[in-house]
Amino acid sequence: MPAITGQQYIKRIDALQTYISIDGEVVTGKVSEHPAFKGVMQSQAKLFDLQHDEALHDSLTYVSPKSNERVGMSFLQVTKVEDLVTRRQAAREWALSNHGLMGRSPDYMNTTLMALASAAEFLKDKPNCFPDHLLNFYEYARENDLTMTHTFIEPQVNRQRYHYEDEEVIIAAKIVGKTSQGLVIKGARLLATQGGITDELLVLSTNGFDKEKGFGFSIPSDTKGLKFLCRQSFVGGESTFDHPLSARFEEMDAIVVFDDVVVPWERVFY
Repeated sequence: MPAITGQQYIKRIDALQTYISIDGEVVTGKVSEHPAFKGVMQSQAKLFDLQHDEALHDSLTYVSPKSNERVGMSFLQVTKVEDLVTRRQAAREWALSNHGLMGRSPDYMNTTLMALASAAEFLKDKPNCFPDHLLNFYEYARENDLTMTHTFIEPQVNRQRYHYEDEEVIIAAKIVGKTSQGLVIKGARLLATQGGITDELLVLSTNGFDKEKGFGFSIPSDTKGLKFLCRQSFVGGESTFDHPLSARFEEMDAIVVFDDVVVPWERVFY
């Protein structure tokens, strides 16, 4: 599948039926119709539609080296100065369309994944590192125009001192097992902006204190045992006249809970 349209994005996220909890209730039905997510999903859909605007087609997409289909410019790997200019122009077009108010538009995590894939050689022959898995996922995300959220910090338990967990009470996400299917992750991580309204969750942990907390992988948002617990919504109402910002650009944040989530080995990067 080449660069997708807005309707394809909405239809794909609705079909996932991801576990999303907000205000103490689990979202049922189409997430794109929920008041807390409807506006931002429509705004995000417009970004994908811009990829098919004839005037912007060459600015926002490029020809995939694998499929020869047009794919999102934010996946373009940089090999020369001109590539940086091209990527900047594409990012600018998307930012202008939402007045710079969507800090986690798809190009944000696409760029992160692209950069990781470009540096995959550094993982080669390193213990517990799987650069081929990373490159395969990068190509899969590029060819299917996936959207991703991410987590980057552990939950804060006590701000006055460092918290050391015991084995019985797991708070921050960690590896609790390894099976023939993959890694088993249990615990929580923050702060998934757009959590629940993306195809994938990209997890990149760099915790150097504990080997059980140093990992990198990506899994579909509807993976069994994966839950997005959202904060209170800032959407004031659906009217873009009365609520011009929150009705369109409230991206939502969520705590991500891993309830013995199995991450398939082919999705483990390190």
